[in-house]
Amino acid sequence: MRAVQFLFSGMMAACFLLSGCAQHPSAPPAGGARDLSLTAPRHGDFGHYTLALTWQPGFCTGPEGNSCRADQPQTPLIGLHGLWASRPSDLIRAQVPVTTWWRKGCSLYDGDTASASPTLSDGLSHRLSEVVAHTHSSLVAHEYTKHVQCFGMEGEQFFSVASRLRDRFAELPSAQHLTAEAGTRVTKAELTSQIEADTGPLPERGVQFQCNKTLQGEAVLSQIWFTLKPASLDKFPKTDAFLSSPQMQDNCPAQFLVPQWAAAGAHL
Repeated sequence: MRAVQFLFSGMMAACFLLSGCAQHPSAPPAGGARDLSLTAPRHGDFGHYTLALTWQPGFCTGPEGNSCRADQPQTPLIGLHGLWASRPSDLIRAQVPVTTWWRKGCSLYDGDTASASPTLSDGLSHRLSEVVAHTHSSLVAHEYTKHVQCFGMEGEQFFSVASRLRDRFAELPSAQHLTAEAGTRVTKAELTSQIEADTGPLPERGVQFQCNKTLQGEAVLSQIWFTLKPASLDKFPKTDAFLSSPQMQDNCPAQFLVPQWAAAGAHL
């Protein structure tokens, strides 16, 4: 009996030393935190990120009624717009208005450069084509040029992190409930409460909503913006990942439509 116990103990020790045993169910996947971290080699002293997710039918509702191309996928409904760093401290010291940073982004450092697509793997390019809106000019190239390149971050890692953050939200019950409510009107308070049921209590302006208007003038959900700590992206979507946004950017009324695609495949 002792020999059997000794043999079993030895096998278990070898298993853990060689990392050959399955992880405990509560343990995070190996490398999970590292995979959701970003380091900016330049201008990295900004205060927060804004994770901008799109509600695709509303996001594609522009002033002309169709701001996306005809090949816009109709699933998934929750997409990725961007992951935006706030003003670096040198721009704050130079008293560059935050609205100028929002409008010009990296061109404040690099000049008015044309949009250039980052070098991405085929797998990531395909994934982004599924979740990033098919605007008339490349939204991925625009995001890279305006929000990434001046920080010196590598495109593959940046967009991998951004798309995984989008996926984490899309898997939540609140996101699935929102998808089920396509075509109905919701209140901002209800939607916020549903999100907080998954995330935990959020700081003021930790989540904000953006609405577009239809040709008939009705407010429709277009985006959901989360204000996140740069060093805590791995904790998203839990409370510890969030900050209070310094600016009020929510433009939705108290009640708005969660739009769906038109039956014939045309956009709103």
